[in-house]
Amino acid sequence: MKSIDLKTILTESAEKDRIVCVFDLDSTLFNVSSRTQKILNEFANQHKPELKNVEILHTDWGLKESLNRAGYRSEDHTELHQNLRDYWVERFFSNEYLHYDTPYPGAVSFIQKLAKTHCEIHYLTGRDVKRMGLGTLEVLKKWGFPVKPEHLHLKPNRTIDDHHFKVDFMLQKFPINTYNKIYFFENEPVNINALGQKRSDIDIVYLDTTHSRQQNVEVPVYLIKNFIITPNEE
Repeated sequence: MKSIDLKTILTESAEKDRIVCVFDLDSTLFNVSSRTQKILNEFANQHKPELKNVEILHTDWGLKESLNRAGYRSEDHTELHQNLRDYWVERFFSNEYLHYDTPYPGAVSFIQKLAKTHCEIHYLTGRDVKRMGLGTLEVLKKWGFPVKPEHLHLKPNRTIDDHHFKVDFMLQKFPINTYNKIYFFENEPVNINALGQKRSDIDIVYLDTTHSRQQNVEVPVYLIKNFIITPNEE
């Protein structure tokens, strides 16, 4: 994996046209651990007060890791894990709870700078329109992300696999040789590998935040941990 100077993308976008940047949302632009923490705290208040001390770390994926770390291992507390997961799914994938997310450091500033260049900015997420469309647009605007509604792309149906949706979108929306440069920002190796195996012309920027643990990155990518531009990059 190679690192990338984000200033390079800004300079490129300022000097050339037909540059596009496509951003995933969950665990790419937004840290979702606060969303999960809010849901866990509500469950604790209603059903199991001893869970109030369980902390969701920004590196956790869902609930299992935090529960295991607190001593509620899945093999010994199967019913608890299932009940809490059902409670979490209903709320995590909803418009209301998206407002507990916070942007990763530098994300808002970087995209605001991009918006002042020739760059075409798109948001591509595995969230679905029915449950999360309204809240997604509200939260992007709330934090100051520049967003055109027609450049916000959510799954039309929750049952579509994320990687199928994203790869199909990238192939259809951005045909080969139609842009000078395409950057795809994503945290999930499953999505990264699926796209990288189809389109070597797309520059994939891997956000090393957290992911599902299903795969490791197996295609060429640029690696970043956040969107902070260091002083020497300004």
